[in-house]
Amino acid sequence: PGSPNPTSPKPTSPVECSICFNTYDNTFKTPKLLQCSHVFCLECVARLSTGLPPHQPEDQLPCPFCRQLTSIPLEGAPALKTSKELLATLPPELQQEKVLWMEGTKLCCRQASEDPENPDSCISIDVAMSKPESPEAPPTGLAGRLSRCDMCDDWKRIVLLSALIIILFCIILWPVQCALKTGNLRCFTRTVTMN
Repeated sequence: PGSPNPTSPKPTSPVECSICFNTYDNTFKTPKLLQCSHVFCLECVARLSTGLPPHQPEDQLPCPFCRQLTSIPLEGAPALKTSKELLATLPPELQQEKVLWMEGTKLCCRQASEDPENPDSCISIDVAMSKPESPEAPPTGLAGRLSRCDMCDDWKRIVLLSALIIILFCIILWPVQCALKTGNLRCFTRTVTMN
């Protein structure tokens, strides 16, 4: 698949999607052509289109490579044009494109079955962007206060810093203070007892 801009990144392989690096097929990985001539698998395009921000104008999907906008049809990403050139490079059994559709945020495909009304005859994948997990409430009391304290997480450094301060005081500051007070470095007076 060509690119109108020669400086645009090109796919690493003509038979794999440049986003997920999965090989194209005739179902969820069908090669879909954007208006800028870049090709991505249906699943990735569907994921990108369901992740559009709410203020995005009329389902305009920016290309991940060149940022050119592509209009997403009302039927969703499965209604985008398929790259027949890439589909023709697949093995013969994968060259016939299967019918796919969107049900909310699910990308659906009907499997070969005698009973088309059987719900097990359809396979689907959820293409909605994952939501961040809700943060857990911190514990109450002392444990809660310590869990919110960033310094408390680093207790080894606090202990080491405290030890260094004590050593600094004992070896350097205390003799200096003693010398200033007595005029020499002999802070302890010896008492000599005579018999």
